[in-house]
Amino acid sequence: MGSDKTEEDYEVLHQIVSISSVNFTRKSISGFTELTIRPLSDIITFVSLNTQQTRIYNVTVDDIQDVKFTHDDPFHQICGDPSKRKLDYFLTKYQIAILKNDYDYKNQGELKIEVPKEIQAKLASPNTSRPNVKVRVEFSIEDPICGIHFYIPDGTDGIKKAHLYTSQFANSARYCFPCIDSASARCHWQLEFSVNSELTVVSSGELKEYSLSSDEKHKNYVFNLAIPTAATGIGFAIGNFDVIAEPTKNNVAYFCPKGLVPLLQHTVEFLQRVYPIYVDYMNMSLPFGDYKIVFVDELLSDYQSYASLTTASINLLHSARIIDQTLHTRRALGMAIASQYFGVFIVPESYNDTWLVVGIKNILFLLFMRKIFGNNECRFWVYQQMMRVYEAECEQLLPPLHLKDKSQSYPLTSGNNAQIFHMDPMLTPPHILELMELKSMLVMRIVENRLGNKELIQNVIKKLLSLAWINPSGESSSINALLSTQDFLKTIQVVSGKDLSDFMSRYVYQPGFCTLNFSFAFNRKRNVADVTIKQKTLHDCEKYVGQLTVLVQELDGSFSNLLQVEKTDVLQELNCQSKSRRNKKKKIPLFTGEEVDIDLSHSDQDSPVIWLRVDPEMLWLSKTSIEMPDYMWQAMLLHERDVVYQHIAAEVLPNFPSQATINTLSTVLLDDKCYYQVRKQALHSLAKCISISGDPTVNEEVLINLYRKLYGSVDNEKFTRMNDFSDFPLYFIQQEFMRAIGRIKDHADYTTPRIVQFLYQQLYYNDNQRNEFDDSSMIVAIIDGLTYTVPHKVDYKMEQVLKHVKQVLPKIVCYLNIDKKMPSYQQIVSAACLRFISKLIQYGHIMDNLKDSSIFSAHLKRGQSFHVRCTAIQLLALFIKNESSERDLNTILSLIEFDQSPFIRCYAAQQLYKLPLFTKHQDCFLNNLHLVERLWRLLNEHQDFNLRCCLAQLYYTLYGRTTPTCVPTNNCAVVIDLKGQTARTNVPGIPSSFRFSSKFDDDRKYSSDDSSSSRKRKKHKPLS
Repeated sequence: MGSDKTEEDYEVLHQIVSISSVNFTRKSISGFTELTIRPLSDIITFVSLNTQQTRIYNVTVDDIQDVKFTHDDPFHQICGDPSKRKLDYFLTKYQIAILKNDYDYKNQGELKIEVPKEIQAKLASPNTSRPNVKVRVEFSIEDPICGIHFYIPDGTDGIKKAHLYTSQFANSARYCFPCIDSASARCHWQLEFSVNSELTVVSSGELKEYSLSSDEKHKNYVFNLAIPTAATGIGFAIGNFDVIAEPTKNNVAYFCPKGLVPLLQHTVEFLQRVYPIYVDYMNMSLPFGDYKIVFVDELLSDYQSYASLTTASINLLHSARIIDQTLHTRRALGMAIASQYFGVFIVPESYNDTWLVVGIKNILFLLFMRKIFGNNECRFWVYQQMMRVYEAECEQLLPPLHLKDKSQSYPLTSGNNAQIFHMDPMLTPPHILELMELKSMLVMRIVENRLGNKELIQNVIKKLLSLAWINPSGESSSINALLSTQDFLKTIQVVSGKDLSDFMSRYVYQPGFCTLNFSFAFNRKRNVADVTIKQKTLHDCEKYVGQLTVLVQELDGSFSNLLQVEKTDVLQELNCQSKSRRNKKKKIPLFTGEEVDIDLSHSDQDSPVIWLRVDPEMLWLSKTSIEMPDYMWQAMLLHERDVVYQHIAAEVLPNFPSQATINTLSTVLLDDKCYYQVRKQALHSLAKCISISGDPTVNEEVLINLYRKLYGSVDNEKFTRMNDFSDFPLYFIQQEFMRAIGRIKDHADYTTPRIVQFLYQQLYYNDNQRNEFDDSSMIVAIIDGLTYTVPHKVDYKMEQVLKHVKQVLPKIVCYLNIDKKMPSYQQIVSAACLRFISKLIQYGHIMDNLKDSSIFSAHLKRGQSFHVRCTAIQLLALFIKNESSERDLNTILSLIEFDQSPFIRCYAAQQLYKLPLFTKHQDCFLNNLHLVERLWRLLNEHQDFNLRCCLAQLYYTLYGRTTPTCVPTNNCAVVIDLKGQTARTNVPGIPSSFRFSSKFDDDRKYSSDDSSSSRKRKKHKPLS
């Protein structure tokens, strides 16, 4: 890690964690931990352990009781000086606090245990070998903020449904039990639990002992973990769980809270097809032998991985009637299993190497995607993630994946410690970590391609696993399980003989994302295409240099070309392999080998180029735009077999609104052989074409008639048939029809009454009686479509539309009330109703008795579903931004500070910086000292480090890195609010707040007919 890393005086060989008491009423656990330490030096005066939010009762070293110790928590109050409110000051102090107890940096911890003199004498004796030392610490944790989460539902039977679980990230095991909280400190583990007889324990390791007490009131569990594992890899869950076993594997089991077994069985049924995929690819079974998945409530993310254990969110569970959740759940669980290999078994040597382990894990995940969902779904998912990273880079420059230079710093690091803190979860906001994980996946795909053979990356992965699994002594190697960037490059060179130094310098050590603008003109005389490539990097980062693949679809086939991209604009020639055939009719071969008939009547008869694709394998971190005429895009959409470029063609075609474009999009929409994501995009592009078309005959009826062709009743197309979602692509497209129709506007950007009437009819006559699948998502889609029809302004043209929209409101309120009595899946219908009502409030269309935020505040309370709470937070944050409501801001801040769900706390803070109330240069009455003090106190005192990162990002969004303007800059100062005629001061002898005198008000008056040039401010003496 850092250059200040000291030599280790000891290492941990084995650790016992024993939990003897669990109290859900007090939210507490108690027990002890015992560490077997091997001395590496003759002189050991202190043993340092990491532990936070624990109460230490007693420490024993070997058989010596009541050993002296000190326990200090540097995160309790980060900044000691209350007068400073500068973010840079906080970050400096925060980094010092992290380093103070960083075992990897200085072998220090919060708990410092003094080694007794007798033990020191034994270690220093020259006549005997250094004996191992056992350190036993008795501790308890009560009402934890993070690390361990107690979920206790509201109500009289809440305790019966309660459960607890570890909720850890890197360097957060210290919040669960005393340990050496470092990836490099790996040891064997024994985990012991004594719980009430109605509770079940699920833990890392293999269950070795299980017994009932003599009075049958308590259960005793003992788990052993024989593979050396870091403390962060230790997890457990305790609660009233049901369990089912994996039928194809004896060592795999799944757990869930009582009453959810039917959902659990359907959710995990597909996993029996997943395990062989990973085993066959890596020639290695699950690294820890046993494997358990336990579903818990209020988890911070979809899943968290530990040694032989995954805690998964209860929101992933679903029945066979739910379609939409299936894709998301299977992706999450597929990634969780991949994390057992890379993420838990093999871990990064430092945070600076996180990109590497995450990238390899995603390579395994993409293998899973191709096998389970198919190649089209996998490629489209990669494209979606690339566009997501691009959009994030447009807003904010993401840090490099790996800091090679200590002088680099981003975003919350500085100075020579930048490498140590890079990607540290205690300093990096969760959304940045998520985006960096996606970027790591994109870069590792490029590494896979650079090796030239997918089997080579497979061999590299197998080599890394074999090195980590066995060392010469026959035991699992803890050293080789730490993966660094340099070791990875050496392994690649050994296996493939390739040097990736240049690649690493551009893609890994440097930040950035680029855009490529590609244009061409055909030269008939020379039968070549003159190509121009213009590259632009976001935020003026270093430009990419290298070879770019261009696939040209010509009359005689598809031909690949390599173009050299330089830092300057590139002008090159592409030799065409085909000759123009003006009147010859012949099927055209595609790159797949398939031959198709393509209508070339509207194309350039002298050019053999039909269309082209740039970087078809997505091996550049770029967003590519191609300048081609409309007939090329139309031909690509109709006949290309690459779903990514079909989707791009559908996105681009609205830029060429014409009847030919509408016909092409309609053809693709009705083609059941086309990939459903392409058809969905064609649907939205068709709605956009209708909106911008100047032809009065082209209106919403075009889309409505297409809808009736697909979903109309057999007897009468004007009526929608009863719901039948057995055809999944048609089901997803039917949802998008509702949203696309709602987005249609006329040439004046107005919604027509016909659209509102159509959508309302779909909602009113929705019939799901004979459908085997749930229709909640379809109802949500219809309500979303109605939400898009809400006019943002009202004039004589829109009065009729607004009248129809208001007629829909009682039906929406009815659905909202029904969803409380008979909840839809995760109450997603309630969330859609809230979005509709929010839009009416935002544009001032709703009646006075509902025109406030109370409806959103009512849905913030615990007990509402996860989706409803998140939607209410988002809409309330939007309301605060639009209305500058101080009361609602306090509601959100109270949620951030006191809510029991760690996810809700972080999500509320994220919404405030995504929809900022103001910026540091913007005048707003919410920008006051009270808000600064509250945010500053939370930054300094809150123990949830994920929330602390979100608060730091919020503070930066509102105030930047400097002191907020509303904070007094000197020891004695007055902050004056001229609009509110109030002031705050810290001047001794003056009240902390007061109103202005009438004389001051009179001094500010001036005549209304004074010209702006003649207005003069009255001079006042400076405040002293």
